[in-house]
Formats: sequence, C-alpha cells, structure tokens
Amino acid sequence: MADKKQRVVYWGSSPLDIGEYLSAHVDFDTVDKDVTPEEILTGAYRDAVFLLGLGAAVWNQPEVFVKLPANLILYDRRCDLSAEIQRMADLKNAHSLDFTDLDRLAHVVHYDFFPGRWSYKLPFDSLRVATSFTGDVLEEGQVGITFRGSFGQEWTSIATWQQMTWSYGDWYETLYPECQFSENVDVQFLVRVVNIKSGELLAVHKLDAAHFEEGLTFYVGKEDAYIMVSVAAKGEGDVTLGWQHVNRTRETYGHLFAGGQMIREPHALAQGVATYFEAGDLKPPLIVYFSGFHSAETFEGNYMVRSFKSPYLLITDNRLEGGAIYFGSDGLETQIAMTIRNTLKRLGFGPHDLILAGLSMGTTGALYYGAQLLPRAIVVGKPLPDWGTVALNGRLLRPTGFPTALDMLLIQQGDTDLSAVTGLNEHFWKEFNKADFSQTILGIGYMRQDDYQSDAFPKIYRQLSEQNGRVQLLHKGWIGRHNDDTNSVVKWFVRIIKLTLKNEFNRPEAMN
Repeated sequence: MADKKQRVVYWGSSPLDIGEYLSAHVDFDTVDKDVTPEEILTGAYRDAVFLLGLGAAVWNQPEVFVKLPANLILYDRRCDLSAEIQRMADLKNAHSLDFTDLDRLAHVVHYDFFPGRWSYKLPFDSLRVATSFTGDVLEEGQVGITFRGSFGQEWTSIATWQQMTWSYGDWYETLYPECQFSENVDVQFLVRVVNIKSGELLAVHKLDAAHFEEGLTFYVGKEDAYIMVSVAAKGEGDVTLGWQHVNRTRETYGHLFAGGQMIREPHALAQGVATYFEAGDLKPPLIVYFSGFHSAETFEGNYMVRSFKSPYLLITDNRLEGGAIYFGSDGLETQIAMTIRNTLKRLGFGPHDLILAGLSMGTTGALYYGAQLLPRAIVVGKPLPDWGTVALNGRLLRPTGFPTALDMLLIQQGDTDLSAVTGLNEHFWKEFNKADFSQTILGIGYMRQDDYQSDAFPKIYRQLSEQNGRVQLLHKGWIGRHNDDTNSVVKWFVRIIKLTLKNEFNRPEAMN
C-alpha cells in the first residue's frame, strides 16, 4: 500500500531547484511554469503545500493570499511582508524557513506536511498480560486496566499489544502512552520496529516515565515496518494502562493535521482533545464544530465545515474508543472554552461572531460550551444531553449496541451506578440551565424515537420554555431511532448553518 502523494506548489520570481531533494511522495509544480495562478485557487490545490519565495506576485495581492490554504504555507524568511500580508500569514499559520537550505526544506515538506493523517489506537482487545506476572489484574471496562502486585527489582515485561501498527517506510512516528503508576513503581514502554517482508528486528526504542507526556518519537527506517508496543515495570504497587496512541509525527508543525493542537487532560489517564483552526476568508463568524463519536483518531467534518468558507475550529475528543463527550476536569473544560475565546480574539471577532455546531456526541459539546459562550447560533443534529441516561438505556434499548457509553460514564464519574448516571446528567444541565439564550438562535434536528435518549429534545424544549422569555428555536424531527436517517439530519443541519450565515452574517454566498 502506498501513501497518497502530496502536491507541492512553488511560487517565486527565481527558480527553486528542490525537485531532486523531494521524495517520490511529492508532485511538484511551479506557478507560471507548470500551473497558472488561477488554477492553484481551484479545489484541486486546496490541500497542496505552498512554497512562497522572493518576488512571488502573491505578496502584493492580499485578495489572492487570503484564498491560499491555511496551515500549508511555507515562505522564504528573506521575504519582506507588508503589515496586511503578515497578519494574514499569522492567521493562516504560515511558517518562515530558510529556502537556501534545500535539504531542510525538503525534510519539512516530506516528513511534516504529508497529506491526511496517520494515527492509530492500540485497543484493549489486543492487550495480552505477560504470563510471568503473578499479581492482580483489574479491568475497568475499556477505561483502564490495572496491574497490582510486585514486578520485581529488574525490568519485567507485564503486557504486550498483539495488534501491531505499521508504517510504509521513511517516516517518523510518535507513541503517546496513557499510563499511571504508584510511587514505588517505575514503568517503561518499548517499541520494536520489525521489517514487514523479512521479519527482521530493525530497532528497539524505549520511553521512560519521565517523558510520557511528550511521548516517544522514533524513525521507522526506509523499509515498510510493523510497530510493536509492550510495557515493562519494576517495583511494587499499581500500574494502570489506558489507550495507547501511535501517530505519524509532524514534529513541531501540528498534531494529527498540520496546524492541529493538543489540549491535554491535566493529571489524568486519558489523553485529551485536539483542535484544528482554519482561517477561511477571515470574515465572521467563527464556526466551531465538535466531532461526533469516531473510532479513527482524526478530525471529523473538515470538508463539510470548510465548504462554508468561513473561519472554523474543529474540536475532536480522542479519548476512549471514540470520544468522552468533551467533559473532564475543570482544567480541561476551561482550556476548551478558552481556545474558542482566544480564536475569536485572534481573528478580531466579537464574542457573538460565533456558531457552535455538532452531530450526535458533538451536540453535547456544542450545547454545553454554547451555554457558557452564548454564541449567535448553536446548530445541532440528534442531541444527546444526558449521557448517564444514554449509558443506562444500553441495557434494554441497545444491548451490545454501544457499550462505550458505559466507559464514558466510568471515566467521567468513576462508577456506573445510578448515582453516577444522575451525576453525569447533572453535569450538563448545571451549565445549560443557567444560560441566557435570548440572543442565541438554536437549531435542533432530532429523531423522534431516539434509542440513545428518547426525551432529549423534549427536555431541551421544556428547559428553554421555562428559562427565557424569548428564544429563537428552529427544530425538526424525523421518524426513527438515533441512526435511522442520518442523511436527512445532516442535510437539515447544513442548511440551517447556511441560513444563519446568510441572514445573521450577511453571507448570501453561503447558499450557493
């Protein structure tokens, strides 16, 4: 299997002889030689990496520069940028580099700006306890598995993940572990890189506990390889393992996507949530989209939200199998809200130049943080405010259908009893109930027989009726269970966002 090729475009007044330095993974074009300025502004180049050199016409064309893709611009540090272009470059997260160092430039293009994302989680199902470990093993759903006992005074293997990840050669990968341990225990992760064809052990990399937070970055090698992960311990006490994350790394240029950022859950087993900002056309509003439940470790909805042309911020929850409903410690929740506020400030927008949106699990984040931020609009499809109830309903309404809801209950409340169910539900309503939505448009599409939470929309409707004298509420229901008519819900969801852009932010082009 081959990697998708990255399209790279150079724009400058003098040649950039970098072709021989670039790998076979790159298609290289030069503006005014291989491609016209008009062509590079089409959708075909929307995910291209742009190298902007001295004398590029775009430096004097802010109306063109604003249309270049955010997070994918590298420019020669010798270029003299006007104040207007510099502001755009900063918002689009453009990076200045030494274009005379072709080796380094090619390295950054290949290793840090590869297309898409390559990331995996090592699931609990593939974890195997070492036969040599004689202590207790305590499993808490798929939140964590705890090893308790004596591990000896020398490094002793305690667990291995049978599912291997892989890399198709010539990349850097990073292991981000989820691990907690007691004071008298030391823990070490080992990563073995094995040639896929020959089975030869190419390298062994070690990650000590002092560096768990930043993870272990390692070079795979030139050949296609399997990546095998195991963990060793010594001392006596507890070691708790969560989900383990292996991502192709972009060095300092982003998490998952070029430009992506990580918000970590302070002092907790789980990793946290990630954000991705795209500056769009720099005009209000900022659209914040909370991803729904998804097993792949990535940002959901990028192409959909990009189509609105407006600046946007994607937020994805990569905890557990596919998310943990955007709740967490005060530290995590404060960081999420501050990231949205800081992005508005960075754009020069007001606090109401904001639309929060989400589908399914993403509705929880949009409604919860919308209650704190009071945006101009909140648009959601298939709302789920009561995740305690979602977990409780799994026993009778969806047996074996969505067991991760119990993990969400466990990671948020520390238990799965009725008290935990009530506590998780109340965590949402304590914010939503005190919000004043009199200046916020709410668009809610819902399923009338939702088997995750059948009374989700009625509860929201009742609370809005009791709480505010006037609320602008747009709503529509469809016959069916939670996942019976997702296409209709998404079409309605997109249409409401477009109407909001047109009517509230004077963007008639949104309806095209």
